[in-house]
Amino acid sequence: MASHSTASLSTAGSHSTAGSQMSSDSRSHAMSAAAPAALAALPEGDFLQVDRIDVYVFQDNAPPAVKSSFGTSTQRTSALLRVRDASGHHGWGEIWSGHPPFGAYHRATILEKLVAPRVVGRKIADIPALQDELQAAMIPMLRLAGEPGPIAHVLAGLDCALWDLAARMRGVPLYRLLGGQPRPLPVYASGVSPSLSRQALDDLRERGFRAFKFKAGFQDDGALDDLRRTVQGLCADESAMIDANCGWNVDSASRALERIRDLPLQWVEEPIGPERPAHEWHTLHAAGHPLAGGENLLGVDAFRAAFEWLDVVQPDLGKWGGVSQVLPLARETLARGKRYCPHAFGTHIGAALAAHVLCAAGGDGVLELDANPNPLRTLGAPGFPAPAQGRIALDDTPGIGIDANPDALENYDGHHAVVTS
Repeated sequence: MASHSTASLSTAGSHSTAGSQMSSDSRSHAMSAAAPAALAALPEGDFLQVDRIDVYVFQDNAPPAVKSSFGTSTQRTSALLRVRDASGHHGWGEIWSGHPPFGAYHRATILEKLVAPRVVGRKIADIPALQDELQAAMIPMLRLAGEPGPIAHVLAGLDCALWDLAARMRGVPLYRLLGGQPRPLPVYASGVSPSLSRQALDDLRERGFRAFKFKAGFQDDGALDDLRRTVQGLCADESAMIDANCGWNVDSASRALERIRDLPLQWVEEPIGPERPAHEWHTLHAAGHPLAGGENLLGVDAFRAAFEWLDVVQPDLGKWGGVSQVLPLARETLARGKRYCPHAFGTHIGAALAAHVLCAAGGDGVLELDANPNPLRTLGAPGFPAPAQGRIALDDTPGIGIDANPDALENYDGHHAVVTS
């Protein structure tokens, strides 16, 4: 099912001019490139010369059903990209494509046709500046097609792949290139049903988890009863959080939070949508539970506005900003006395990238790991460290420490395109 294309390099305007254009154009607000603090370019004298970009879409047509407030998933896709330089080094990134699953193909096409041809054949010494430049180059599509989300997802995934490449080229783990030191990272099992059986919970414990994020946001009050029973049955060294997936309005969220006020939750995630007015978020923030969100925010300005009510900030590296913008945002989050807990609900590539940025950022954040069966994750990128007593440890393997394995997913192949200079 693979298709292949080859494109030559095309040029874009300078990133410095583009940055001022982005900040002055209200229509590009959602893709604002303004960073809280500039992330350093590559060490002096270093540069990347990308000569090939592969983009892959993998599709699972029969995944185990995962029920959330926006429906039951009956299909899963993943969108991965690999960048290669002239010396044979490579780096991996993941482009967010969670819902709807067919959106992965659209994002792959944006990368293949619009973005990758601007990157292959180039010498890149400043990855954040390249992202600024590419954001400016995509303004016509943003204006004409109204595509801020897919564009942001593609540029974020590409940025991550370039940072992975840069770390592998220097022979160091990504967290070290970003200024971090090795440390155990606490993790939690995500996507967990509040009505799971005792055996299913014990299975998660056997897999090394000690924290669990339960689905919420359902209109059925019985789900809250299940949640109460499950959380109250956790061990003393275990903790819980819930994710409503924007499934409530402010009134139903207020009623739900009142019913579970006494539960010891680390946070309540997205009880309402990020597009809801600030006064609704302030109302829920006053209800007592720490509020979390960020996976559905695009742009530094949106995050800074949400700092007023979010206690836990959760950008997704493959959805907005990549390493270049998320790491500075994470450091600003910590400086404001809040928790940085990256969102990651895709393959091990995305989870590894999130782990390295969390390690570099510091703080007491926890790493999200999808606990649901997903061959696109486990077959497609083996080798991700398994949790032990609720934590994982990153080693000194260069880059993000793992590689995707497209050959292992030949039965899930949906699309493969190659862009070369």
